[in-house]
Amino acid sequence: MGKVALITGASRGIGRKLAVSFAFAGYFVVINYLSNKEKAKETLSIIEKFNGKGLLLQADVSDPASVKEMFSKITEHEKQIDVVINNAGITRDHTIMKMSFEEWDEVIKTNLYGTFNVIKESAKIMAKNSGGSIINIESISAFQGSFGAVNYSASKGGIISLTKAAARELGRFNIRVNAVLPGFHLTDLGQKAPEHIKEKIKADNVLGVTTDIQELSEFVLLLAKTKTVSGQIFNWDSRII
Repeated sequence: MGKVALITGASRGIGRKLAVSFAFAGYFVVINYLSNKEKAKETLSIIEKFNGKGLLLQADVSDPASVKEMFSKITEHEKQIDVVINNAGITRDHTIMKMSFEEWDEVIKTNLYGTFNVIKESAKIMAKNSGGSIINIESISAFQGSFGAVNYSASKGGIISLTKAAARELGRFNIRVNAVLPGFHLTDLGQKAPEHIKEKIKADNVLGVTTDIQELSEFVLLLAKTKTVSGQIFNWDSRII
């Protein structure tokens, strides 16, 4: 039986690249999305164009019932899950004094609660099937903070601690839990960033470059297959934290 990978927030950007890379590596890929079904279909089309296989599943990761239903559908279809990539996340930027409670709450629920919900349900399945790999896509904001994004920074900081604690709990089931800080990529959203932001990011990198998304996907694939690494946080660019 082939291996199964779930990538949340896989309709575009890093999520799409990871979904395609896992499919090319022979995984059956579950493409999770929240609302943009057309973009998610594009991800699946790329996979199928090269004879890969996948499944589209809509779910709101911030909603425990929605996540539970998603995993029920995965096990009905494939009976197992080997790799989970927690990539889904949102931003609602404002400075502290202007940020509404709703903007704070929505980001915390999607990013932090969402990661917890997915880890919880995937661990139940992996524990019965000799283990697996859970990889949380992180952000340097967890360590450095981001001006005008305390909600996002706090959510990502929480995921760092969640990663380490989950690794301690789930290691006895041969479930590895790690996190990757992917750096800044010139994906569709990255391309839209103002030039001064791109130049600032390059200046902060000791190599003076943005991260290569192909290198990122190759690393995440390797990490998913690695059997002896857990509870680690990998900074995948040249910014020093």
